[in-house]
Amino acid sequence: MREERVVERKMEGEHRHTVLAKFKENIDLPVILGELQELVSKLDFVKSYEWGTAQEGKRHQGFTHVFVITFFDANGLKEYVAHPAHRAYAIKFVEAVENLIILDYVPILAKSPA
Repeated sequence: MREERVVERKMEGEHRHTVLAKFKENIDLPVILGELQELVSKLDFVKSYEWGTAQEGKRHQGFTHVFVITFFDANGLKEYVAHPAHRAYAIKFVEAVENLIILDYVPILAKSPA
């Protein structure tokens, strides 16, 4: 069996903004999700946006949703955090969640997509 060497490299300037959330009961989740989609679709410094829901099991520690926004560079993340539309949305989002973790990071590619 041939052994392959793993080569890790930083993703050329990309920065990621990842949010884990557990939403409160009785909120209008489609509205919250739609407003985030609308927000990121209008911002040129956002490279990509994806989200998903927790799968069955206990490993998610109660968090129900994950949101990942990728920026072209560190400036994009800074612009996003300071942007008036993001600040207004963040107030609504925080009011809708029971628990929240936010993690900003520079991704390191350990395996290229096929």
